[in-house]
Amino acid sequence: MKLTRRSFVAAGTGAAVASLATPALWRTAQAAAPIQLVSHRYPALEYYAQQFSAAAPEGNVNQQLMPFDKAFELMNIALSSKSNSIDVMYVNESMTGFMRSGWLRPLNDLWEKYSDEFNLKDINPDVLKHFTYEGKIYGMPLTSISHLFFYRKDVLDEAGKQPPKTIDDYIGLASELNSPMRSGTISCLRGDSALGESHWYINALGDGWFDDKWEPVFNNEKGIHAITRLKEATQYAQQGFMNAHNDECTIAMQQDIATMGLSWTTRATAMDNPEKSAVVGKVDFVAPPQGHGRLALDGYAISAFSTQDPDTLFRMVCQAASDQSMRGATGFTMVPRVSILADPEVQKKYRHYPAGMEAISTAVPFPKIPEFFAVGEFIRRRILQAVAGEMEVAAALNTAAEETRNHLAQAGYYK
Repeated sequence: MKLTRRSFVAAGTGAAVASLATPALWRTAQAAAPIQLVSHRYPALEYYAQQFSAAAPEGNVNQQLMPFDKAFELMNIALSSKSNSIDVMYVNESMTGFMRSGWLRPLNDLWEKYSDEFNLKDINPDVLKHFTYEGKIYGMPLTSISHLFFYRKDVLDEAGKQPPKTIDDYIGLASELNSPMRSGTISCLRGDSALGESHWYINALGDGWFDDKWEPVFNNEKGIHAITRLKEATQYAQQGFMNAHNDECTIAMQQDIATMGLSWTTRATAMDNPEKSAVVGKVDFVAPPQGHGRLALDGYAISAFSTQDPDTLFRMVCQAASDQSMRGATGFTMVPRVSILADPEVQKKYRHYPAGMEAISTAVPFPKIPEFFAVGEFIRRRILQAVAGEMEVAAALNTAAEETRNHLAQAGYYK
């Protein structure tokens, strides 16, 4: 996340689509000014924006869908000035600052009021907790994306091996199965992928990035050990791993040039695409060894400064997050409704879902401060220098910690 979690080019404004609203909702929304939706943009969120708009009369929703950094900037400017120019907006697991600042409307009263009608008890509590601050719900989860561990079941079966349970097991197995024809693992260290992969090691083997006072701890003894293990794992990675992003790692698994490794739940179905994959049916999935992979979520929140009827807005959000709507989203992403994730028919179609549910239960989001997008650049650069052998791991992390602390000090984090 540079300010962005996923990189998609394209910005623009969508049009509202046909209405699925109840008569009462129709009358309420019809009398109001157009409802303003601002959101990050990628296929799953474009789908949800259509579902949201479909809960209002035609022409009554103005969608502004754009890359995350642009959406974040627009929302930050509008909300900090208490403008009513936004009614419903995109939120993710790292936007606690909006909740803490009082910019989002608490949803507890509406959640209780409409819980039975929209079966809100079905929303995965492991996901919902990341949209909750000081006991108040501020967002409706729409997606639940996490790291997942991919492995070639046929290769491991032939070698008489089981999927690794620990990171030590993983690195040992990667070493044993590494060959000129097929690397022992994948590694993706270009751009924000490097920070994401490091996140797993830092949280599974270390104490995370910061303590509860936002002091860096990723450079302590456990953190140094964690990144040392990352460096060791890359000895068995595919060629060009330093310049590999998620796409390149996906292709490495698809084209039978890597045995296993960390990737995203959103990449799992690509393994069985007969038009692009040479390993259809051969890749299986488990939660990352020792858990604590990265968690990335998307949702909708209501602006605290909106002048629209809050019941109308919340019902539209609930319509977008309904069982029917989320079943339509399963082709794009994992969803946060437990009944859908546990549905045998859905699991048959998306066979990574059981492992994905387990992974989400221990997954960890990036630190919930907006400055992490900036300090992540310092950290990523130093980790890459450590992996490349340009700096010792301890020296690289100590330098990154100093740079990070200086940046956060300037932002007023330390008294």
